[in-house]
Amino acid sequence: MSTVYTNDLRLKEIGTGLESGTWGTSTNTNLSLIAEAFSYQTEATFGSDANVTTTIADGATDKYRAMYVKVTSSTSLTATRTLTIGPNTCSKVIFIENATSGNQIITVKQGSGATVNVNNGKAKLLLLEGTGASAGVIDALDKIDLGANATINGGEFGITADETATFTNKTINGSNNTITIADSSIASNAAIDATKIADGSVTSAEFQYINTLSSNAQTQIDAKLNSALPNDAWLSSADGRNRLYFTSNANTVMKFDTQWRVDNNAGSTMLSCDTSGNFTATGNVGAYSDMALKEDIYQIENALEKVNKLRGVHFTRKSDNAKEIGVVANEVEKVVPELVDEHEDKELGTVKTMKYANTVGLLIEAVKDLSKQVEELKNASNK
Repeated sequence: MSTVYTNDLRLKEIGTGLESGTWGTSTNTNLSLIAEAFSYQTEATFGSDANVTTTIADGATDKYRAMYVKVTSSTSLTATRTLTIGPNTCSKVIFIENATSGNQIITVKQGSGATVNVNNGKAKLLLLEGTGASAGVIDALDKIDLGANATINGGEFGITADETATFTNKTINGSNNTITIADSSIASNAAIDATKIADGSVTSAEFQYINTLSSNAQTQIDAKLNSALPNDAWLSSADGRNRLYFTSNANTVMKFDTQWRVDNNAGSTMLSCDTSGNFTATGNVGAYSDMALKEDIYQIENALEKVNKLRGVHFTRKSDNAKEIGVVANEVEKVVPELVDEHEDKELGTVKTMKYANTVGLLIEAVKDLSKQVEELKNASNK
């Protein structure tokens, strides 16, 4: 038998009859290496920002023979780096601590099999399979059952009072399963899913509609409902469309896509306005005209003469190409300025508007003037 290093500790296995005169030295070296296998070592494994392969030396001291290796780096790592531990026939238990700089993960590998990630600043107990080219690395604590009486730092349920723990998908059972959390212990950015409260019928979004409840909920809701609507901001409907806008100390603007209308409680439309600006009322449209509202009342003079100076026209409305008849406000203003007003249009600026209803007074007096002329002609022809 020749001298070999095929064991997992890479010790010198002295062949029968060999090492004459040096057997004691080799044996002492092997004993030192066995002690090294139970030791704690620190090794600057990553000399550059790249993957590394380290192979446990045969029959000589090697830090990766140790049970616990604190892996450091002489340069800052910029990404996850792989640490391959050879040879791939070596089966052993090893703690790997990731103490590299750069806050990166190191991936521990042996052959083509499974690997284990070790987060920066953490350590893991690993098992090297040592099965050759296909050897993998196993997380030794992945399936460890700590037992019913296990604790961490002496704390009940494995948690001490000054520790922070995150419970994910865990169920607390038993007769005394009450958890008490002080108000001061709840983080300011903590989020509670409303669907997990009571029967889950209230959504998290609905909770957001109530702002900073300080006393009776109904009182707070009433206060919100009675609060003034904002100025200079659109009020939108649930479909995301702008509906109402209140300018400061000025206008109220309403938007609609197809029709603006007013319905009575029976659902019947009383008045409406379409996208072309046509306003329709199912009843009469009236304006105040009482004597108590007026002064300096006097009859229209030369009404027929004024009417004769006006012209009725056919025209096409530019906005929708509708064919209509009416008058031109600019022309009417030159004859009867009282029938014309001005309006500020968002796109056109100042435009003339016509008080069509007020033309009734002018037409009445014009008809009376015309009737008088007819009567005079009839009387003249009878003489």
